[in-house]
Amino acid sequence: MLLLGSMLYLAFNMQPVKAMGTIYIAADGSINPPEAPISSLDKITYTLTANLYDSIIVERSNIVVDGLFYAVQGDGTGNGFSLDDVVNVTIRNAIIEGCFDGIQLFNSSQNIIANNEVIGVSYEGVGVYYSSGNILTNNNIRDNQIGIAFNNCSDNSIIHNSFENNTQQVYVENSANNWDNGYPSGGNFWSDYAGSDTHSGPLQNQPGSDSIGDTPYDCGENNQDRYPLMQKWTNIAITAITCSKTALVQGQETNITAVVQNQGWDQVTTEVTLYANTTVLASFTNIALQGRSQVTLNFTWQTATFERAQYVISANTNAVSGEPDTGDNTLVYDKKVAITIAGDVNGDLTVDIYDAIALAGAYDSVPQTPSWNPNADINSDNIVDIYDAIVLSSTYGQKI
Repeated sequence: MLLLGSMLYLAFNMQPVKAMGTIYIAADGSINPPEAPISSLDKITYTLTANLYDSIIVERSNIVVDGLFYAVQGDGTGNGFSLDDVVNVTIRNAIIEGCFDGIQLFNSSQNIIANNEVIGVSYEGVGVYYSSGNILTNNNIRDNQIGIAFNNCSDNSIIHNSFENNTQQVYVENSANNWDNGYPSGGNFWSDYAGSDTHSGPLQNQPGSDSIGDTPYDCGENNQDRYPLMQKWTNIAITAITCSKTALVQGQETNITAVVQNQGWDQVTTEVTLYANTTVLASFTNIALQGRSQVTLNFTWQTATFERAQYVISANTNAVSGEPDTGDNTLVYDKKVAITIAGDVNGDLTVDIYDAIALAGAYDSVPQTPSWNPNADINSDNIVDIYDAIVLSSTYGQKI
């Protein structure tokens, strides 16, 4: 299904871009040749704007290169991406196929290679040489001669990747790296893993399966994935919660948003429940998420029937099949929402000098201004003004 999706994506997004040879993101931030289909407004974030048929050499540190799921296609000779003598570079969301090496790191550290699909390269899907402290995560590396190779490397982290049908999944020489993220987060999926899943727990000695193999996967030279995944890494996470107003009186409303993210490669269906303390505010069912996608859910909380108190807002999403780590399926909003006395700007259930100071700091502001504080807009007319100050003065000194 993923292969079909990639083929359809390429078919409908193919743009006639002429091959230019090698493209450089130079140390000074320039793109050479300048007409290459790569864009950057700040020399920090670079994005592909079309499929391309060239090697990309990254010489600049401290940048992000986002493929936006365009393809970097080769003829079996050049590399897709080459990182030489750089630090803190992120390569993400690229489809790399038909190259010699898909992604090559040489003498480079503290880089992140994430969410890429590396397909059908003639040598190494990812080749890492004399490099340390890099993170390679959530990449789909398949149908290559060698899936991933390390030569004279240390302390690289290879987690939550999928290694499928590579002639040789991994090659290691004079290298010691980290191949899993501990339990229950797990390691990587290996299509040739021959172990079973009848046990669970950090030592894999407890009864019951957990979507993690019972025995490690041998990565060579005493490297091992201690917690190989039984299927491609699957993870559903609540990544953000926001509330438009965190101090309001009974009868007012606040808009709550929750972001649910599918961090794996395959489509999943889940549901999300919003809570105020233990009371269910809303349930969203049958949420279909494509791989590596997210959706923002919106709910307007009408508070007329809720008692005056502070409330903890949280969101939970159901675990999906094969998800080994459910620790991020629940998220608690980092502020309490108070249904309180009019004039209690900071939501501590008391109207006092601190509320007056907060209102003064937001005085004469509207939602578009930097000093805007929605809690200081006591009467909810989208401006903090004398009418809000009058309300605060009338309740000053009151508390719940």
